[in-house]
Amino acid sequence: MFISFAAAAALLLLAAALATDLRSRTIPNGLTLPFFAAGFLFHAIAGGWNSAGEAAWGAAAGFVPLLLLYGLGGIGAGDVKLFGAVGVWIGAAAVVQLMMASIVYAGMIGLLLMGSRRIPSDIVRRSVSIVIAAEVPDGDASDESGKDSPRKRVRLRMPFMIAVVPAVVTVWPVFP
Repeated sequence: MFISFAAAAALLLLAAALATDLRSRTIPNGLTLPFFAAGFLFHAIAGGWNSAGEAAWGAAAGFVPLLLLYGLGGIGAGDVKLFGAVGVWIGAAAVVQLMMASIVYAGMIGLLLMGSRRIPSDIVRRSVSIVIAAEVPDGDASDESGKDSPRKRVRLRMPFMIAVVPAVVTVWPVFP
């Protein structure tokens, strides 16, 4: 099976992002920015200004919509930059499909997490939470007097890359 250099670069970037996101819950600039620059350089050398322009559209298609989600607190800044860098490599159409599939999978995983909180077995509930998301204290867990309430609220934070993995498998045929 033939795989293009651009698709291979995007997969390498996504695999590295998955590893860092699971390990440290961040996708560092030291990962995304070099891939971003290398993608532009590759397309400029391989296809000239037209190809570099298409890479710019891919970057914008991956970056701008997720920047809006970041502004709403739905994802981290590393995810935004990651999709911009992936868009440079695979183009606007493929990165939009990857983004939409990732958002759908994130929603389904979120529903599973919400359902797992209703499971009576503490062992099963904690297992699902540990595997998929980290519990973090909610910053608004105090009562009216400003003291911490006896029952602190906890929210789950899921690495977005967990949703990106099945999305990559789903949209793989559209990668260039």
